[in-house]
Amino acid sequence: MRTLPCSSALPALLALVLACGDKDSAADSAGGDSSDSAPVEAIDADGDGAAADIDCDDADPTVAPGLTETCDGRDQDCDGEVDEDAADATGWRSDIDGDGYGAGEIVAVSCEAPTGSASLDGDCDDSNPAAYPGAPEDCEVAADLNCDGSIGGEDGDADGVVACEDCDDTNAQAYPGNVERADDGVDGDCDGLEGGEDRDGDGLNEVEEAQAGTDPLLADTDADGLSDGDERGEHGTDPLDDDSDGDGASDGAEVLGYTDPTDATDKPYIGGWEIDACRGSITSTGTTVGKIAPSFSLTDQHGDKVKLHDFCGKVVLLDFGTFW
Repeated sequence: MRTLPCSSALPALLALVLACGDKDSAADSAGGDSSDSAPVEAIDADGDGAAADIDCDDADPTVAPGLTETCDGRDQDCDGEVDEDAADATGWRSDIDGDGYGAGEIVAVSCEAPTGSASLDGDCDDSNPAAYPGAPEDCEVAADLNCDGSIGGEDGDADGVVACEDCDDTNAQAYPGNVERADDGVDGDCDGLEGGEDRDGDGLNEVEEAQAGTDPLLADTDADGLSDGDERGEHGTDPLDDDSDGDGASDGAEVLGYTDPTDATDKPYIGGWEIDACRGSITSTGTTVGKIAPSFSLTDQHGDKVKLHDFCGKVVLLDFGTFW
């Protein structure tokens, strides 16, 4: 065997090592190392655009970083705080007397009410729990309890009614006993209803009800089967009298029977038998006589055939007699 001198063997060995190193580096750069894998795609289970690794609740699409907070008791924007700077937070004012009405500027904006605060505004005396907008006035107390600018025993609008008995002591057109005016937006008689309203749906507003003397909360004041509005308008009858023409038949029965409820000579009949408008029985006005058995039919005042029942819904019995 030929032996190389030490000075000649060392360069050859270094060249061999370097060649192997270059080969491994080339293999690594070409992706030949099977131990490395491609990046895994981010998971967004709730589809809200925020991956699971940054979404604090990836099962709820209404929760993700950057979303707007609302007053719902959840951390919707994933900042670790609940309901802070919520879009629907309430403005709170100081309510020292605890009457539910605040005074002054807003002192806090939050979902929950701070101690000693109220969301309603307008307290004219935050040291008196009996004083707040809409509170009842007291004739014996020299204070403005309902915050309308008037004192209980005084008559601020000079309408003849003191504030404690007036529904609006700043408006001389509003006081108990006054006559309502239609469509002026004012409760003129302090009955809790504005003049233009029709609370019972009878076709008459509060002013018209007052003029007619009818009940503004009862559609048919005289209980004759006709609404107060129809009586005052279409039929021309008296909404306070169930028998306007005094013929013994109610206005409703006459309208049902196609007779004139304002004409005492015109009232429901069946044939020659007068109907007593559900107040009694049908009274015969005559008899029919035949040689063997009578043959006849019942007709109304218009000549039309009628059914054998009265306007009360009762069956009409016909009594046939014969003589031999």
